[in-house]
Amino acid sequence: MHFRPKRHNQYGVTPSRLNHSRVLDTLVKNLEGMAYRCLHDAGWTMVFVSDGCRELCGYASSEILGKTGISWEEITHPEDRGLVRDCIEGAIRSGQRFAVQYRIADKSGQVKWVVERGIAIRDELGESVIEGFIEDITARRLTLEALEAAELRYRQIFEHASEGIFQSTRDGRYLAANPALAKLYGYDNAQALIADLADIERRLYVQPNRREEFLALIEKDGAVLNFESEVYRRDGSRLWISENAHVVYGPKGEFVCYEGTVQDISERKQSEAHLQLMAMVFSNSNEAIIVTDASNRIIATNPAFTTLTGYLPEEVIGKNPRVLSAGTTPTDVFSDMWTCLHRDGAWQGELWDRRKTGEAYPKWLSISLVRDEEGRIRNHIGSFIDISELKATQERIRHLAHHDTLTNLPNRFSLHEKLDQAVAFCKRNQMQLALMLIDLDRFKSINDTLGHQAGDELLIQVAQRLSAAVRESDIVARLGGDEFVVALPGIGSPADAAHLADKITREISAPYLINGQELRTSPSIGICVYPGDGTEIGDLLKNADVAMYHAKAKGRGNYQFFTEDMNIATTERMSIESDLRLAITRGEFLLYYQPQLDLRSGTIVGVEALIRWQHPTRGLVSPADFIPIAEESGMITAIGDWVLEEACRQLKAWQTRGITHIRMSINLSTGQFLDKTLPARIHELLASNGLSADRLDLEVTESMSMASPDESISVMKTLSSSGLTLSIDDFGTGYSSLAYLKLLPIHTLKIDRSFVKDIESDPNDADICDVTVLLAHKLGLEVVAEGVETEAQLKFLLSIGCEKIQGYLISKPLPADQAELFLRNNAPMNELGTVDLWPSSKQSTPIEENCHA
Repeated sequence: MHFRPKRHNQYGVTPSRLNHSRVLDTLVKNLEGMAYRCLHDAGWTMVFVSDGCRELCGYASSEILGKTGISWEEITHPEDRGLVRDCIEGAIRSGQRFAVQYRIADKSGQVKWVVERGIAIRDELGESVIEGFIEDITARRLTLEALEAAELRYRQIFEHASEGIFQSTRDGRYLAANPALAKLYGYDNAQALIADLADIERRLYVQPNRREEFLALIEKDGAVLNFESEVYRRDGSRLWISENAHVVYGPKGEFVCYEGTVQDISERKQSEAHLQLMAMVFSNSNEAIIVTDASNRIIATNPAFTTLTGYLPEEVIGKNPRVLSAGTTPTDVFSDMWTCLHRDGAWQGELWDRRKTGEAYPKWLSISLVRDEEGRIRNHIGSFIDISELKATQERIRHLAHHDTLTNLPNRFSLHEKLDQAVAFCKRNQMQLALMLIDLDRFKSINDTLGHQAGDELLIQVAQRLSAAVRESDIVARLGGDEFVVALPGIGSPADAAHLADKITREISAPYLINGQELRTSPSIGICVYPGDGTEIGDLLKNADVAMYHAKAKGRGNYQFFTEDMNIATTERMSIESDLRLAITRGEFLLYYQPQLDLRSGTIVGVEALIRWQHPTRGLVSPADFIPIAEESGMITAIGDWVLEEACRQLKAWQTRGITHIRMSINLSTGQFLDKTLPARIHELLASNGLSADRLDLEVTESMSMASPDESISVMKTLSSSGLTLSIDDFGTGYSSLAYLKLLPIHTLKIDRSFVKDIESDPNDADICDVTVLLAHKLGLEVVAEGVETEAQLKFLLSIGCEKIQGYLISKPLPADQAELFLRNNAPMNELGTVDLWPSSKQSTPIEENCHA
């Protein structure tokens, strides 16, 4: 192959490239901008530029051509060089054309915006070069930026205008609306208005034909001015509006939309109606009316005036109305009255007058001017009413605005005002303030069980007890729901708060008699102290809330002071709650099953379904760590429903595989227990899984069943009548009433593990278990003891007649597959034996006499 040596001119450019460049120059002479060819090198070395070069960048062609001239890389703005190179290099790699906007600095230093379009090609010698065209778009950019700024200004006007602005179709739909129009019509935002108010004609105007009149006018004249109508707000209330609108046409004269503004003229319409009414009803109005002449001397009164003031007409005719004044109205009110009268022709306001008897009273006065044809004042017409009752009502409203309507305690708004004052007082006097946040334990259960009326009565009585427990200088307020706040300004030490918290705990925990029933609740109290735990009211309330949740976690019915550790624990609790909301959808819950042993036969007869949470990072989470959070956050019902479904599914699977003698015990949450659809839900699950009702045992806690015994009896009867059996769980830990217990349609009492674990070391716990078994047998019930861990416990429970046990002695809770192996392989336990742990204890009669088939 033959290679010809390349000849270069003074710019380092071959003649063939120059010849090609001359052709390009000829082609672009009439274009505004600069055509170019450059090398694909580090400086974009120009081998050709057109005559537009000087106009574009201020440099002559000779100044930027070749290796010795200033490179286009240098002319390119430093901040844009990387952008330009990335764009061009990317286009070269893909074999595509490129277009890029960037800045250059011309010879004088002026910055310009340009757009460069080009493509990489092979030149006459086969080397890679770039050809393109660079155009000055500075003016275009400035125009575009100006347009964008103008659009922003117009958008700001649209969004923030005080008048409503709209665009609508002929058939009565809104295309656009601004926030002011949405607010005017009672919507939260414009999108809600557009979505909801889809039929302006039928849903907006009070008068059915008003939309037709609007359309007729705007189609005839192309616009409407001051078109007044009465319209409906979203909530059904009415207002008067004035519309100014016009037709918007497209570039070809086609209809686009109606566009206009809306103004609320309700106040003006009311004023007009009021003035008309005064003119018509002077003689028989129930309002007191006086008419004065141009010099403001009384020339007429009506009968209502005499009734209200006690003055006869002849006693005031010819006198100035100031003779009625009580002398207590501020002078600036009168000054404002005369200013408005002469400016607007009318005034309304409050004045204080005195009756003929000398009694002062507030009145609401409306005055209007009557002018003659030449605009001179001819009369003043004033009408007024006694607003003593209105003032009293306003005071009541002010009280309601600052007080809780149920308990009459200061409300959240008033609490912040009082705390501001109390904190300021303590700050001035360098004193401490204790803030208590009080939440009522088990209030939701009482409220859901007995209804809101009983819940309200309980809150009223709690408020009374709190008010009686504190000093007169202390603050007691209701935040809402079952949350109360007590603030103790000027305490000597946190111990003072602790003493009061003890007192409040005793007072609130005492029984309540409501609708003939004895109810119980207890307070969980969080305490923080100013200034140690915070100096801002928001921080104090937040920290007291943290301490209150810690009190709940400690078992409720107690108080806790705020510490930073609690804050960390609360953050952890919120994290668990957040994860808990996703646990069901992610399939993170699973059931473990703890076997139940029948002491009479020595065989496993049932299992209790116990939920576990397999968290992706926390591992296996205990129910004790997440069930309380699920209950407080309202997620327990959904979790309880999942437990029912999964337990029934597993029971069916075992039956299919030949394990047919097992009964499944399932714990019910309060929400499930009180749900009237529960029976139907359970039977639907039984039917879908082919299970009989006698295979399920539903467990209800003692506290749940005793919160509202009458309601519990009704719910339990509904459940048991369909073949389901019921058990009272955690028996002995709540407040059972034997009078109600004997009426509950239950099958089993479950002795709480807290009594079982110490029967070998505490004779009192042994006696409690003994008495519980005796009580259950007297009521015809079976007994299941939880938490059995030793043979001595087993033998003692057998000796007192307990029918069934569960606990680690038999088996810990097991996953479904392990539980199935246990059920298949566990042989009957014979000759279990008994033991007399406490000879002094009064044992029940032998098991043979107490067992029930």
